[in-house]
Amino acid sequence: MKKMLFLLVVVTTFSSFAQNKTNEIRLNAFSVIAFKQLDLTYEYIFSEESSVGLDVVIGLSKKANNAFLKGNQKYVITPYYRYSVPEDIVNGLFLEAFLAANGGENYIKKGDEDIPEGGVEIEDEPNYLSFEYSDFAFGLGAGYKYISDGGFVAEVYGGIGRNLSGEKASPGILPRLGVSFGFRF
Repeated sequence: MKKMLFLLVVVTTFSSFAQNKTNEIRLNAFSVIAFKQLDLTYEYIFSEESSVGLDVVIGLSKKANNAFLKGNQKYVITPYYRYSVPEDIVNGLFLEAFLAANGGENYIKKGDEDIPEGGVEIEDEPNYLSFEYSDFAFGLGAGYKYISDGGFVAEVYGGIGRNLSGEKASPGILPRLGVSFGFRF
């Protein structure tokens, strides 16, 4: 009898947690395909209109992999806050503000003005020099999220951030793009 009572308490507890569904985990498929980067996100939902999350990007390539900026992003760690527009206005639309610690290699064309010291020659790109960088960015973004009754999540988002250090070796802008899939639990 005690075992049955314990089992009933455990099942009831887990079912109440499952109904709240305040956690999400997602994989950015776009980032894997387009940039050769592993991009995983965890998001905690406070309410229907408010959530916070942490996005971690790890570069998987040793060569330039960024179609928008010449270079190779090795890591991006992005905490963010999201405001979901109320359903009676636009269902699924969200706005976000984010910070991003980022680093990698930036390729700067030879002959450009204000080239920093210490660039390394690149075998495959004879017109460019490679520079290591670490920076911190602030940015804004927007997107659309679909959540099924079973907890499947799909979202499309875009945003742009500005690196704040002012270092010449660091890219000036940080794009934030994604087509992500995951689960809410």
